[in-house]
Amino acid sequence: MATTIAPPAAATTSSPTPAATPTSTPRPRAAKTATPNDFNGDGFIDLALGSQATVAGFPFAGMVPIVYGNGTTLNPAKRQRIDESLAWVPGVPQQDEGFGSTLASADFNADGFADLAVCAPTETEDGFSGVGALYILFGTSAGLTRASRVLSNCDEVAAGRFNGDGFADLAVLGDQPHVVYGSATLSNPGGIVLRNFGVVNSDLFARAALAAGDLNHDGFSDVVYTASRTRGVVLQVYLGGAGGLGTNFSQQIATSLSTSASIGDINADGFGDLAVGSPSDSVGSIDLAGQVRVWFGGAAGLLLSRGVTVINQNSPGVPGGPEAGDYFGFSVALGDATGDGKADLAIGVPFEDIGTVVDAGFATVILGAASGLNLASSKAYQQGSGGVPGTVASGNEFGWALVFRDFNRDRRADLAITAVGTNANQGLAMVLTGTASGVGGPGVFPVLTPQVLAFPVPTRAFFGVSLSR
Repeated sequence: MATTIAPPAAATTSSPTPAATPTSTPRPRAAKTATPNDFNGDGFIDLALGSQATVAGFPFAGMVPIVYGNGTTLNPAKRQRIDESLAWVPGVPQQDEGFGSTLASADFNADGFADLAVCAPTETEDGFSGVGALYILFGTSAGLTRASRVLSNCDEVAAGRFNGDGFADLAVLGDQPHVVYGSATLSNPGGIVLRNFGVVNSDLFARAALAAGDLNHDGFSDVVYTASRTRGVVLQVYLGGAGGLGTNFSQQIATSLSTSASIGDINADGFGDLAVGSPSDSVGSIDLAGQVRVWFGGAAGLLLSRGVTVINQNSPGVPGGPEAGDYFGFSVALGDATGDGKADLAIGVPFEDIGTVVDAGFATVILGAASGLNLASSKAYQQGSGGVPGTVASGNEFGWALVFRDFNRDRRADLAITAVGTNANQGLAMVLTGTASGVGGPGVFPVLTPQVLAFPVPTRAFFGVSLSR
């Protein structure tokens, strides 16, 4: 069942308040499609985060805060807090629905305003819990002010251009993989259509670590994810093309349980490269220490002849040392922080102990190079040192979610990073600035918390459980 709702004239939303009520009639396709995460089309990148906040008295119902950019920084005074209690959002809040668990952005209807895909993996409908739902929140000049929903299990989302028709598309992982192809009529009632792609059989389950990007440099985005099976875990690659995503994988590689993945061009050869975090991997005899695997792209997809680069905290130059329960690679992100055309790799280690402080968390950034990743450039980031705001505290889980975005328009990607356990699970997010030498301090970027964004119920908000990709 698909539902589309636009706000009535009297509807009330969190600031910014729409200047005029949008209609459900699609706008003519714009000459220029909006950059992902530019929800009001002003040319500045905005930040969308997931929070498992209490809404209308329902714990863990979920909320998506938006902080709008101004081209120099993010402005917490210009914000939205979007959840199912708003009149223009389909559905109603219920406990444990997880609205905002994962997020992805693109201008799916090519109207000049970026849209936001939102997963609610345990959405309740007609008294049945765990049904799940995919939401698409549509951008306007006033920000995100209208929404459509389709009921379906939705655990992860990733945006790309899979069929080359000029519209951005959306890959969706749940109990099986789906794709939503973008169109000018996507926001119309029934406009969201889930189409099958990928291998579906009784031997495959627990799909995870979804990512989209152009691995083979053919102009179409490709999709990767991992899937468990009775004989272990495999990484599957599905190549985009004029006909979109197919039902048969192009490549399948044995790997291990993974939670995160990202695609970017590490060595600037024009082919997208893939980083996958496997935080439950053992390192030697050390359980749950975690590892990250990197495959480089080539004309056929992943360049398997090059082999795989495995990174852990025993790798030369990588800060720290492997410890049981570190979960190195719980989150990964690729983006060009230095502006040299090579993607850099950020790795979240949210359960890292710092001294005697348990699960304080930190992140490691490794710079890209023509030969691949430059492990000697590795640098660790933790709260309270190296210009990073805050204080190391037990259970902060700094490095839970990561994403690179150029918020200040200097052609260097800035690193957004969250610490969901901060202040008894209220959560925190910050942006560290991209510089010519790598990731620096926050500069003019504010530290974001539920209090800064005026959450009605900041306790146990788990602010920053996800970041829009």
